[in-house]
Amino acid sequence: MRRILLGASLLAPLMMPLPASAAPMVLQLTPGNMLAQTHSHAIILNITGTFQQLSGTLNFDPAAGTCNIDVTFVVKSLTAPNSLIYSQVMSQGFLDAADYPTQHYVGTCQGNQLIGHLTMRGQTHPFNMTITNEMTNGQLTGIHTEGVLNRYDWGINGMTMTVGKMIRATNDISLTGQPPVPPAS
Repeated sequence: MRRILLGASLLAPLMMPLPASAAPMVLQLTPGNMLAQTHSHAIILNITGTFQQLSGTLNFDPAAGTCNIDVTFVVKSLTAPNSLIYSQVMSQGFLDAADYPTQHYVGTCQGNQLIGHLTMRGQTHPFNMTITNEMTNGQLTGIHTEGVLNRYDWGINGMTMTVGKMIRATNDISLTGQPPVPPAS
């Protein structure tokens, strides 16, 4: 339904025009500094899920404009608005958490794009995201990534008549040590 989480958004900081003296950085990704969400639509409901468990690494060099990300998401940690929706999302027709307990994203930033591959339900396919750098007082403080995927490409084929086929994945990464805040919609 909306579980494509794409931790890939972490790579955006590499795209920021920072002073040449800015040192390369390695950021360990956790739920404390990365907000990974999925957004989908079912009949008349918009459904947002948030991954509560994730881990990975964001390597970036602001001066060189390079980055790469490697993040793993725990499928059962994806929240849902209620227990009925949660059980459907975890079922075989959707994320199938029993057989596929994790999702994995690996990507590299190229301009304002995060170019990568998402593994979900045992299938790996290209998944690219747009990068937006969050600035505060001229300083890079966070990164927002966003991409849309067709759930059928990963074999998520449950409830085709009531659940939309497209899932929007967003990621917000904080570089300040504070919890990430998604941009205003």
